[in-house]
Amino acid sequence: MTSVPPHTVQPTDPGASGWRVLARAIAVLHMAFALFVVAGSLLVLNWPGLMWIHLAAVAWAIATMGFDLGCPLTPWEKRSWIRGGRVPYEEGFLQHHILGSRFDPANSRRDHIVLGVTVLVLNAVVYAFVLRQA
Repeated sequence: MTSVPPHTVQPTDPGASGWRVLARAIAVLHMAFALFVVAGSLLVLNWPGLMWIHLAAVAWAIATMGFDLGCPLTPWEKRSWIRGGRVPYEEGFLQHHILGSRFDPANSRRDHIVLGVTVLVLNAVVYAFVLRQA
């Protein structure tokens, strides 16, 4: 019997590579959403019709980070990694993909609140400019 590297598990699904592709696609979608939340107000400068979509995305992000609700994309990505024969990361999406080792995982709640407030202030500044131009 061959040994399995520690970062993998035996695939339980014959389409394991498809599950890994899905997990990566979910991670990319999640990253795009996070980028839209942070910088979407800049898009509103050119496309004002995006404002309500962006505000809804910001509200969702702040609610999930502020109340530690978690995003439904994270468990979906992790389940896809498992079905694809990989052991998923233990921490949350932000800690793993965005914050990495720059922040202490033990302070993730505090870090989420700081990030949420930072995103809120950044977007408020841009929206103040947008509303002044209107």
